[in-house]
Amino acid sequence: MYEHGSYKIKVINQTIIVECFDSWNIETVLRFCKEYKEMVEEIKSKPWACLVDLSQWELSTPDMWDEIYKLNEWSNDKNQKYEAVICSLSLQEKLVNNSHKAFINVESNFFKNIDQACNWLTSIGVLNIEEASCLMVGKEKMGSDSYS
Repeated sequence: MYEHGSYKIKVINQTIIVECFDSWNIETVLRFCKEYKEMVEEIKSKPWACLVDLSQWELSTPDMWDEIYKLNEWSNDKNQKYEAVICSLSLQEKLVNNSHKAFINVESNFFKNIDQACNWLTSIGVLNIEEASCLMVGKEKMGSDSYS
C-alpha cells in the first residue's frame, strides 16, 4: 500500500521538531518512526524534547496509535524528557494524551500555537529562542515553496 499523509522532521538544538500534514496511514507512520529514531540517535546523549505540530494533521488510521505508543516507550529509554504538542482539534489532544501514557520520565504539555510551545521549550533549555523564532519563518517559506 502507498503512504498517505506527510510530515517534516528536523533537529534544532536538543529538540526534534515534527510537523504533521493530512491524514496518515500505517505506511507513513512506520517510515516516520524509523526517521524519528535515527534523529534521536544524534541527540540522546543529553536530555531532549520533541515538538509535535498537529495543527495541519487530519488524524490517522487506528493502527497508527500502537506504533506511536511503542515509539513513546522507546523514547523513554533514549533520554527524552519533554514533549510539546500543538493541537487544532480536541480529538487530537485526546488521542495523543492516550499515547502519552507510555511516558514515564517525560513531561508533556499541549499548546495552541508554535510560539507557546517554543517559549516553553526555550524556558527549560532544550531550544534556543533565536533558532526557535525561525520556525515560523521557515514554516511560511515551506508553505509557499510547496506551490512552486
